[in-house]
Formats: sequence, C-alpha cells, structure tokens
Amino acid sequence: MMNPIAIDRSSGSKALKQMLTQGRNRIENGWYIIVFPEGTRTSPLKKVDYQVGGAWLSSKLQSDILPVAHNAGEYWPKNALLKKPGTINVVIGKPIKTTDKSPAELIKHVEAWIETNMPKNSRRDL
Repeated sequence: MMNPIAIDRSSGSKALKQMLTQGRNRIENGWYIIVFPEGTRTSPLKKVDYQVGGAWLSSKLQSDILPVAHNAGEYWPKNALLKKPGTINVVIGKPIKTTDKSPAELIKHVEAWIETNMPKNSRRDL
C-alpha cells in the first residue's frame, strides 16, 4: 500500500540505479519518499552510522529533505514483537535544501539535526 522502493542491497551500483529510477517515478507521481538513514530499526540508545543512500537520492533528484526525529524505538524495540505503552514524540524540522551539497554533506547535516533533536527520553550518548 505504501509503494516502497524495493532494492537488493547486495547488488551495489545496480541498487543505486534502481533506487534512482523508482525514486524519480515516485516524485513524478506525487509521492513522498521516507528514508530511515540508520538503514534499519536500531535501539534508541545505540549510536549507529547513518547511511548515505537517502541523501544521495535527494541530491540526485534535487528534492529537499524534511528531517524527523522520534522516540518510537522506546516503545517498539528492535527485535521485539511486543510494543510497550507510552507516548511517541515526533519532532519535524525545517526542509534542508539539497542544491550544491554533496550526499556526504547532506547526511552529516541530517545526522546532526536528528541527534540534536531526538526527543529527550531517547537521547543517545554520543
């Protein structure tokens, strides 16, 4: 129902081409693309490397990035079937322009924003 961009992560540059083709198609058809830069759900207190794929796609499509930080991992932990009761806090930032920025610059900007704006009860120890 969400019309995801499905890629084979192990196929290298073929996956990037696939992501660009499908991403361009989604944008042209009025869809938004949601990318979790951590690559997968992670423990809220665990610091992981952010993946550059979403920033690369935004850069190629010249599409702004709308950063979002949330604490859903507090209540639906990775590798856990059951969810815990609680309030999920969501912080939405201002759009980040992709013009004249490399994917590496973009992902650093996104990471800094998310880590700074992570809801307080799930702030990671950097």
